[in-house]
Amino acid sequence: MSRFRFPFTGAGCSAVAIRPTRAPAPRRRASPWSRAARRAVCAVLAVAAVALPGASPARAQEPGTIRGRVEGSNGEPARGAEATLVQLRRRTSVSDDGTFEFTGVPPGTYLLQVESPIQGNGSVRVTVAPGEEAAIEMQLNVVTHHEEVVVTASPEVRSRLEVAAPISVMTGEELLLRRQATLGETLADMPGISSSHFAAGASRPVIRGMDGDRVRMLQGGVGAGDVSDTSHDHAVTIDPLSAERIEVIRGPATLLYGSSAIGGVVNVEDGRIPSYRSAGPLSGTVELGGGSVADDRNAAASLEGGGGRLAWRAGGFYRKAKDYEIPGFAEAGAAEEEHGEAFGVLPTSDVENRGASLGGTLFLGNTGYVGLSVSGFDSEYGLPGGHHEEGEEHEGEEDEEEEEVRIDMKRRRVDLHGETTQAFGPFAGLRVRAGVTDYEHEELEGAEVGTVFANDYLEGRLELIQSRRGIWSGAIGLQVSDRELEAVGEEAFIPPTDSQDWAIFALEELAWDRWKLQLGARLDNRDVEAKAAGSPDRDFDGVSSSLGVVFLPAEGSSIALSVARSVKFPSVEELYSNGLHVATSAFEIGDPDLDVESSLGFDLSFRRSVGRVAGEITLFLQDFDDFIFQRFTGDEEEGFPVVAYSQTDAEFRGGEVQTSLSLHESRRRHLDLKLFGDYVRAEQSASGEPLPRIPPLGFGAGLHFHGERFHAMVETRHREDQDRLAPNETPTASYTVLNASFSYRFFTGAQVYDLVARGRNLTDEDVRSHTSFVKDRVPLPGRDLSLALRMSF
Repeated sequence: MSRFRFPFTGAGCSAVAIRPTRAPAPRRRASPWSRAARRAVCAVLAVAAVALPGASPARAQEPGTIRGRVEGSNGEPARGAEATLVQLRRRTSVSDDGTFEFTGVPPGTYLLQVESPIQGNGSVRVTVAPGEEAAIEMQLNVVTHHEEVVVTASPEVRSRLEVAAPISVMTGEELLLRRQATLGETLADMPGISSSHFAAGASRPVIRGMDGDRVRMLQGGVGAGDVSDTSHDHAVTIDPLSAERIEVIRGPATLLYGSSAIGGVVNVEDGRIPSYRSAGPLSGTVELGGGSVADDRNAAASLEGGGGRLAWRAGGFYRKAKDYEIPGFAEAGAAEEEHGEAFGVLPTSDVENRGASLGGTLFLGNTGYVGLSVSGFDSEYGLPGGHHEEGEEHEGEEDEEEEEVRIDMKRRRVDLHGETTQAFGPFAGLRVRAGVTDYEHEELEGAEVGTVFANDYLEGRLELIQSRRGIWSGAIGLQVSDRELEAVGEEAFIPPTDSQDWAIFALEELAWDRWKLQLGARLDNRDVEAKAAGSPDRDFDGVSSSLGVVFLPAEGSSIALSVARSVKFPSVEELYSNGLHVATSAFEIGDPDLDVESSLGFDLSFRRSVGRVAGEITLFLQDFDDFIFQRFTGDEEEGFPVVAYSQTDAEFRGGEVQTSLSLHESRRRHLDLKLFGDYVRAEQSASGEPLPRIPPLGFGAGLHFHGERFHAMVETRHREDQDRLAPNETPTASYTVLNASFSYRFFTGAQVYDLVARGRNLTDEDVRSHTSFVKDRVPLPGRDLSLALRMSF
């Protein structure tokens, strides 16, 4: 039985969140600021509700037309392909003779993408003059080096070459071939990214050695609303089975997403709210899969349809895995004669996830839409590094018995998206994103509930896109959020808190033929109210700014330099932690007097997306004042190591490289050699002492084959040993892994099938991640062979 709760009652609008009745967490009255923040979000949504249907042109310009013809890689008409005007969110099907048409197109320059599951992809820039027709001809290609667009790094749609910040995009074939059980493991093969790997169910991305509250996790452009940033044992409430597209910004992304993005951003787009009109009454995908290392079984389905001005989408997934196999002992350095050591299988490493969503959209002509979705995510997983010792008496003697530590998590969420591309006043469009999350998890010690975390989270953001004036374009925005967090139980180590954030930001661009100058500024404020005696309230404010220069020397190439001054506010956990956290096997101590952390970051990137040699090379430097980190003190409390939050000046520097050398290229097949690597060196500025949990040098190579129906990749990846250690850290041995993936696409009528085989750690290497708190007790999985079948119709 569940009860319904209305978190916005009395705030001027309503939304529904679902909370299980077994949660023991008490509820508190919202603070006046909290009510004000919620009213502000309601005001944002009200502005959208008025502006979206009522927007009127700022100045009349006769629309134009785009007509095109598309051939497939075989030279025949690309029937069945879909053409998309990305900025206008308009999509149409290519007819049997290979032609398509967009009418009523406002004057401007747009990115046109054409995609076919049979004959490949293509993209081109199209300029539409007032009242005129733009005619194009395209030929699709199976090669994947087409112009990739990004939506996370800028309010306006941009190609990756046009953005100063380093960005990676995983979608389509690559996402299908690399997808793992968690976001951390799915993205860990990208240069500059590793994984926290605390457990099979809790593995968060680590960007350039930074994690936790420095890496913002987004779902559809809005915060995920979970507590994965508070501790490494807390899972991200996004399963890669539901992801359609993942974008990663390396380096500071604070201008758009706030202080928790000082290290980077991961944004997952899952399409739960349709943003394009439905192509037919019913379409979708169904996927079944399984793996060997943990007897993994998973399934996912997505259905969509609609007609006229309405579209809907429903989806769900399920994943269940047992304890996973490991090449040797769980404990690093354990010998066969030691009794009680786990060998061959890692105990308490099982996981079970399930989720579902339902969304609907109302389209406002060809210029906008408003959509709403409701979703749920449940997960139960074990923490193999978090066993708790329990004393029991047997015949007059007290024995130490280890109890399993598990997490039982539930999240309910409501999302709203709205957008218009109709000009009004000085603006060319408007975008609204809002999310309301009701989250809770129980940390189970054996059969008993040890600690309960509850998190009510609301975030709303409004972006106003400025009309282009000559070489000048840009956007201004407002972002507000409200978070009520509490941990309840005998071992609750943080007090209940209310945190309210608001921010205003602006991003401007001056664009010439080959040069782009990108400027930005953001003002942030956070109020933290602690609901416990002896825990002082805190109030923070800060200004972030950035300057980016992009030079486009030739088609498909760019050189980008970005400089960013960013701030990070101390998190609730960093301020107020004071107690035993059984799940992490540590006694955590915060510092309520922590100052605002600031950094000055530089990124220099060289990119090329066409030609025989393509790829990207990035060099970075990020200099921190008052860097906040967890320091092992060497002391013990209640038999557990003490970890204290401290501040020091610090410096991160390094680089990433990913290149592709074409060994064979024709219109129907490509063979490429990939070379990749990353390095980060992080240390305290004054003493040169290394910071903890920094990944060592990594590099690798792979062969990638792309055909009309058959795709394959074989890669070997190496990580050096890490012997640059912070105090009380242990070294981590080097390792080399071999991975391979293969996919074959076939057709039966209108249905498209993808058969995917994946092999991870094929040499069954003992792999431990230096970024993990529990690396000496929790190795990564051994050899894994998996198979998946995906049908699209």
